[in-house]
Amino acid sequence: MESPITVSGRIGNAPSALKVPVDIKHTYRGDLQVDLIAPDGTAYRLKSTATGLFGDSADNVIATYTVNASSETANGTWKLRVRDAASGDTGFIDSWSLQF
Repeated sequence: MESPITVSGRIGNAPSALKVPVDIKHTYRGDLQVDLIAPDGTAYRLKSTATGLFGDSADNVIATYTVNASSETANGTWKLRVRDAASGDTGFIDSWSLQF
């Protein structure tokens, strides 16, 4: 699943410490891979799937990630892309934002 945010009216590039607060509702967060997609298509990994015998079986991803996006133009459509690596669980992107 993907969720877009369009940024306009900013001058220059995104900051080196771009904050990305996310609230993803899901019944097994260890299955989730979360990426921030810049306007030019570059992917920034925010969260990888949990691996190993004891994955992260808790619900929901509620966190703020920091990305060095200083090589990206601030203006344009940014996307939060969430991939569920397993079947049997459900979820959705409740909210997310970019804090410049």
